[in-house]
Amino acid sequence: APTIVEGIGMVAALPNTGSSDMPPNVREMLLDNLYNTMHAGSYIQGTQNISPERILASGQVAAVEIRGIIPALARRGSTFDVMVASLPNTGTTSLANGLLWTTELKLAGTAMESHSIALARGPVFIPGAVEGAAGSSPAGNVPDIATRKVLRSGRVVGGGIVTEERPIQLQLYSPGLGKAQVLERAINAKFPGIDKAASADNDSTITLTVPPNYTTRPAEFIDLIKHIYLRQDVPGFNQQKAAELIRDLADPHAPHRDLSIALQTLGRSVLPDFIEPQYKSSNPLVRFWCAHAGAAMQDVGGMVILQEFVRDTASPFQQEAVEAVATLSHGDTVRATLALADLLKSPKPEERIRAYEALSAIGSRAVRHYAVGTNFYLDVLPSDSPSLIYVSQSGAQRIALIGRPIVLPPGALYISPDNQLTVNVMPEPAGRAAAPTAPTPVVTASVAGSDASDASPASPATAATNVMLLWRSPLTGKTSKLSTGSDISQILARLGWAPNPRSPDYDPAAPFIGASYQRIVEMLDTMVDNQLIDAKFIMQKSSPLPISAIDLVTEGRPEGSTALPPAATAPGVVPTPRTDNGAIDTAPLPMEAPVMNPGPSLAPLPHGN
Repeated sequence: APTIVEGIGMVAALPNTGSSDMPPNVREMLLDNLYNTMHAGSYIQGTQNISPERILASGQVAAVEIRGIIPALARRGSTFDVMVASLPNTGTTSLANGLLWTTELKLAGTAMESHSIALARGPVFIPGAVEGAAGSSPAGNVPDIATRKVLRSGRVVGGGIVTEERPIQLQLYSPGLGKAQVLERAINAKFPGIDKAASADNDSTITLTVPPNYTTRPAEFIDLIKHIYLRQDVPGFNQQKAAELIRDLADPHAPHRDLSIALQTLGRSVLPDFIEPQYKSSNPLVRFWCAHAGAAMQDVGGMVILQEFVRDTASPFQQEAVEAVATLSHGDTVRATLALADLLKSPKPEERIRAYEALSAIGSRAVRHYAVGTNFYLDVLPSDSPSLIYVSQSGAQRIALIGRPIVLPPGALYISPDNQLTVNVMPEPAGRAAAPTAPTPVVTASVAGSDASDASPASPATAATNVMLLWRSPLTGKTSKLSTGSDISQILARLGWAPNPRSPDYDPAAPFIGASYQRIVEMLDTMVDNQLIDAKFIMQKSSPLPISAIDLVTEGRPEGSTALPPAATAPGVVPTPRTDNGAIDTAPLPMEAPVMNPGPSLAPLPHGN
């Protein structure tokens, strides 16, 4: 089940919008964390000049409440979003552009009685500051009351990390050792392997082990277990049951997804005589859900039918077909890419976003993935369609550029509301012809099958660095000046990258900006609103996370119900690597820098990451 966790932590790197106000017990807790966990003020660690007391007295830090929901079936190393909120009755005015230092999270309501089961860390993102014009100026003029409330809380996208493995168990309503053993044998027969998928602990509990091929999709594994029939060893049972399930699929009020999963658990023996003939059924309900079951069993014919539904914009099953292709492609990325690419031509932005998310989920090489240090991910999906900027606020900090390349025109000027960041596109010299524009790349079969590991973002055919980026740090007052090209992907890369002080080739004199995800998203939104760039800006919709204890109250569910409690409907999360080797990085963040971003520039991610 989903697990609600909470903790008290500290957001740092604030441009004097924080506060030293905090209750005595909170101050004592944070001091203990700084001394013992982050090793501040330690001669052994070489941090003797960093005073925890001085840190807490600074306006650059704020004490915050942290809450989040660990999704059901989350494994060790999985990530989830967390919400941070300024402590009540403190002088903190804004958490925008702040950095949450590593904080332990425990079961909600248990305070000091329980052990830590997750960590939280990372940059704070405030969606409301982007959506509201007044909220985009956290360090400028005094905002109104509503805006001040928005700026005092935010989310750390993908900032929670599960630190312990949680067992998955089946509990029998009616205990019985014989029943438990029957279930154990049925599950292990369905999922054979070196390690047993099910192990009966006693007469009422069965512990499940997720098979390796379901590690990234444990919910699918649980769904299959819940639909396994225990009489599949009886001659003729599978055939009789397959005919019964297919007949019931024709009922418009039937639980079609459950029937399809039940068909899948019967195995490939029912494919030729029962499922495949329904691929030509005149009933779209039967045809779609039989194709869904077939594709789940890696039948090419079933996947072909699903792709037909993807292309049928008038079909009520199109959205479900896109989701099915994304989850059931089984490595056939070329065929799936070609089916999904048709959606990129849709005049509806939501359909193009759906296609992007599906293409990204299957690891299609049509989507070029880049990591801008550890600040955010940049996805570029070129297509012959209007330009679209899609920004995430859940799972991972991610900016997607979908459609035609976006180029800032000569003479364009952006100045952030707090005057810290300036983007200035130099006008073309008189008499100089404009540089030719590269032909717009389109997703084709060759693109789908190509190796994108050395690809670069779509850009004009000019390498001119005619854009000046000026940055004045609100923390140090230091000014940085960089130049880059006018393609928006290159601008985002230069703005977001920052050097890694732990790198052996770290050059402390090298200029960088390291602008936060918050600042960059606000910049893009403003540029679109002011028509500096011809594109549509869309922010991902996301369910609200709990902010106060009242928000954490959930209704108990009746025994036997499979519905999740209301507070557990936060969207699923995609694990984000924390270190170069994929291990969980639990080391405290440096206390004198906002976000440390390794990598010199717009570095391509390995395919599929």
